[in-house]
Amino acid sequence: MDPRVYVPAYLERLYIQEHPGLTEGARELVREQIAAEPERYAANVHAQALLSYSRVHGELADGLLRMEGLPDDEFERGRGELFSRAREQLANIIAEDATCLDARLVSIQLAEVPLDACLSDMLKLEREAREMIISTHPGFDPDVDGLWAPEALAGGASASELTASDPDLIGWLHILEALAQGSIFTARYRSAAAHARTVMRAKGFPNYAVGTLLLALARLEDEDAFFQAVQEAGPDVEELPWFGLGRTLLLYKLGQIRSARRALRDFATRCDGGAFFLLNPTYHDPYLPVRPPARETWDLAHQAVWEADGIIADTPDFTLWAEGVDGVRAAADDFARRYGF
Repeated sequence: MDPRVYVPAYLERLYIQEHPGLTEGARELVREQIAAEPERYAANVHAQALLSYSRVHGELADGLLRMEGLPDDEFERGRGELFSRAREQLANIIAEDATCLDARLVSIQLAEVPLDACLSDMLKLEREAREMIISTHPGFDPDVDGLWAPEALAGGASASELTASDPDLIGWLHILEALAQGSIFTARYRSAAAHARTVMRAKGFPNYAVGTLLLALARLEDEDAFFQAVQEAGPDVEELPWFGLGRTLLLYKLGQIRSARRALRDFATRCDGGAFFLLNPTYHDPYLPVRPPARETWDLAHQAVWEADGIIADTPDFTLWAEGVDGVRAAADDFARRYGF
């Protein structure tokens, strides 16, 4: 979730708590003023730290975007400078407010350490964050659907409203998402599934954790759990590239080649760019801290294939087989022509 969305929502919630009884018109005016001058409404250390993090995160995202077309040597140099500057800025934020969870998470992700060490640090941060939220947020329950017990909703607020304006809870969910994705990359598939399932309990928190779950279950060759997860997620999940790719991998690994062939053709047809990225692995900007929102119609397909890279590499002859399925190479070539890849 982008801090440019949840930080203003948090500032608005703080203001409303201090000024109860505002009309909807007054709330709209406050919302506009926060958008124009958020500094005026950052009335405590935590709010100021979150606002600083939002700026650093924006600079990271914008900087990576600007460098997309650079030659490799310039890209590496520019990214190194960008990350170094961000590490320093994040350290300053954390020194002022160690409860700014997203700042701590991105700082861990930018540390120049092996992925296993990064995952270990994220696990420690997740435990600390969960304990902190349990102690400071009455009614928070990580084991219930929506993450809020009924007593927390007694005042009329919905689980979605409570979550969408709570940077602590959002930071904790980001940590879980990052752990799920890191677990996929390091072949910890059961851990990836467990973390993803927790994120999926949240309301008011946009995410594609179901994609991580489906890839993990496909790699584990757990057909029953895969389709049970699809059923629980609802019909919209079948439009996601993680479903099409995960189903193809699952059926291929189970030896159901005819069904796998149909699933792959469906993935190539319904997911713009799916066939291209499957046959042409393409660099993806790092997730800082989690999946960025899609900017292009094919971004989600790129994310799904990139996240499945280790699973694909660990599935003998899968890419060679996929290229030989009727229509897949043609779909990849057509996408490349349309978008100039």
